[in-house]
Amino acid sequence: MKICCVDTAALPSEWTAGTAACAVDFFSFVSAADIRWIERSEAETNSAYKQIIPYIIVLQNSGRILCYPRHGAESRLHGFYSCGIGGHIDIEDARDTLKKTVSAGMTRELKEELAGFREDRIELAYRGIINETESPVGQVHLGLVYTALCLGGYAPEPSEETAGMEWKTPEELKLVKKELWSDLALELIK
Repeated sequence: MKICCVDTAALPSEWTAGTAACAVDFFSFVSAADIRWIERSEAETNSAYKQIIPYIIVLQNSGRILCYPRHGAESRLHGFYSCGIGGHIDIEDARDTLKKTVSAGMTRELKEELAGFREDRIELAYRGIINETESPVGQVHLGLVYTALCLGGYAPEPSEETAGMEWKTPEELKLVKKELWSDLALELIK
């Protein structure tokens, strides 16, 4: 399967030089013309490319944040909690603009990872990017951080991938062993 990637060397060095959360406008710098569709098996081991991963923090009006124990397809992250819903943008998600492509991938991932997901019951907002160079996972991925505010008391249900899902306050999350991406993404929504 081909997934959405961008040449690492084409990105600003301050985005990719280390581990950071940056409140930058990714879409002003990267367009659909910059995207490469690469076989996932190649992209997972080739740091010349960054796989574009929407990473959505789901929030309630009360300030509680959705989190769940990692136990899905990415075995390198098992044993950690995640505050992000997301995954690869597949070639089937491709649209005429990069924003629409990311949106299609994001919506598909939310539907896969949250049972009964209702797009009309959330308010999405782009927050910035996260990059991490400390692990094999981080070296080949670039996260686009979004928040999804649940509207009108809506509370999505877990799917198999997000089994064990809980709603925690920011203070409670400080006590949970989280994947690095969650810690970085949470910096963008303080």
